[in-house]
Amino acid sequence: MSLQPLSKGTSEAPRKSVFSLLKDRTFHDLLSIIKKYKWYYVSAVGSQLLLTAAALLFADTSRRLFNMAPNVPRGSLANILLVFACIAVFQLVFTFINNWIRSALNESVVYEMRRNILGHLQRLPLSFHEHNHSSNSVNIMHNELEIAKNFIVFDVQRLIALPISFIFVGIYLLSVHPMLGLIAIAIGPLQMLSSLVLKTKFKQAAELQNRVTRDVFFTIGETLHGIREVKSNQMENNVDSRMAEIQQRGVAYNVLLTNISTIRSIVKDLPGHLGYIAGIGIGAALMAAGEIGAGGLVAFITLLDKVAEPFTVLVDTINNLQRSVSGARRLYEVMDMAEEDTMTGQSLAPGAPSVSFDEVAFQYVEGTATLQNLSFSIPAGSSLALVGPSGAGKSTIVKLLYRFYDPEQGTVTLNGKPLESYAIHSVRERMALVSQDIFLFDGTVAQNIEVGRPGATRDEIIRAAKLAQAYDFIEALPRGIDSEIGERGIKLSHGQKQRLSIARAILRDASLLILDEPTSALDVETEASFQRDLGEWASNCTKIIIAHRLSTIREADFIVFIDQGEVVESGTAEQLLSRNGRFRSYWEKQSGGMYAEIT
Repeated sequence: MSLQPLSKGTSEAPRKSVFSLLKDRTFHDLLSIIKKYKWYYVSAVGSQLLLTAAALLFADTSRRLFNMAPNVPRGSLANILLVFACIAVFQLVFTFINNWIRSALNESVVYEMRRNILGHLQRLPLSFHEHNHSSNSVNIMHNELEIAKNFIVFDVQRLIALPISFIFVGIYLLSVHPMLGLIAIAIGPLQMLSSLVLKTKFKQAAELQNRVTRDVFFTIGETLHGIREVKSNQMENNVDSRMAEIQQRGVAYNVLLTNISTIRSIVKDLPGHLGYIAGIGIGAALMAAGEIGAGGLVAFITLLDKVAEPFTVLVDTINNLQRSVSGARRLYEVMDMAEEDTMTGQSLAPGAPSVSFDEVAFQYVEGTATLQNLSFSIPAGSSLALVGPSGAGKSTIVKLLYRFYDPEQGTVTLNGKPLESYAIHSVRERMALVSQDIFLFDGTVAQNIEVGRPGATRDEIIRAAKLAQAYDFIEALPRGIDSEIGERGIKLSHGQKQRLSIARAILRDASLLILDEPTSALDVETEASFQRDLGEWASNCTKIIIAHRLSTIREADFIVFIDQGEVVESGTAEQLLSRNGRFRSYWEKQSGGMYAEIT
């Protein structure tokens, strides 16, 4: 199972058209959000139609007023002014209501989409995240989501409301005079031609702008995540130079997109200006001929934009879709990717499982084997130490056990059954990992330990901390177990982070425990205490210990020495030390060249 990196440029992925986007499954899935918030949409459309009705009433009242001019009876004038006042109040009230509904709808959809996208990203295989920089996902969550959201939130409701408005306003203007009505109606279709102007260049400019935005997120993320390295290696000027180059491209691409958008906007607005001039001229001629009163021309001028608005919106919608094809392409790429199926399969029975690798082969990059013909077995409840140089494939074995990847050849079994026959959720539920790559969340000590088993009691958390030799330093913190530890645990030393990671694993009470360099950052005394307590809290589980420090594997039942993805030798510590093999050589290098007994 492997996923390739997301494409990085317009030429590296097939271009979608607007029509192919409209048929895209992911696009339809995003549109399904409309069903959840349908009453927001109904309310927004309803309030928009009421505002159109108010505009029609305002235009018709204006027509009656100007048709009576200059001899307007006082009583009629008072009534007309009262109608104008009521319309104004009505419009103010419903404008507020409409804006409130649209705001609530916008925020609801944005957060719903972010939640759905983050949920999808979490459920993608680990291979996706290992092949793609995190800034790509951040860009999708912010920039590309906004592009897609504009259609779902604003364009959909306007596409529903405005055609209805067009029908009523068009009929009204035709009733004022057919010629004026036809002029107003003809403007809209002509405006739609603007969507064909510079269409390819518009999509290319949108992609260039989006690419710069991704570069900004990438550079910011890299700089802030690696701020210690940036400062210690005095890279500030390099980062600034990189941002200056991005700034130069960003300004150029944004100006290019603005210029192209402006040209398309001018073409879109041109029919409206010509229609206005034609309507004024023809309306004046009709007035001179006595076919309409001054009120009819006023109504035409007042409602001209209302008739053209549906087509203006349709043009804007097409523009948004064209921009979405390029600007939100990665969003649709990612959302089209298959999620992990974590629930299909049988459940792993409670209790320590036996583990077996039989002729397993795996590669991250085609042609470069990470594991080859790898075979070893661990009886249930036993402990096995994986030893070998860096890059030997030890951590890959852990990824295969977690089903982050599947072997390309061979079989991994638990309790004699293929790992693939178990539900991923069930397997991971019974596993615990103490990794050398420790990640702590920005929260309290207690919250970070509780990650091992959400809902654990405070007493259980404290017990785990004590067994992990972490309680003494926790008690010395300002608020003890409720102390904030900062982003990625920045307020703690590496050894303290490692002890919290161990506490998580203890709290999880797993059947299969994986210790990946669990004591690499601990001092000798703390390591000795950890080794002593390991027998207490991990006595009823199968243990896999990955170690460079050979003192970590003193108590292992079996040892497997791995190099270049293959098992070089295996046996108990005493057996391997009695041979003149790789393990003994490895041991003697760490013990100063002296042969020493394990026990």
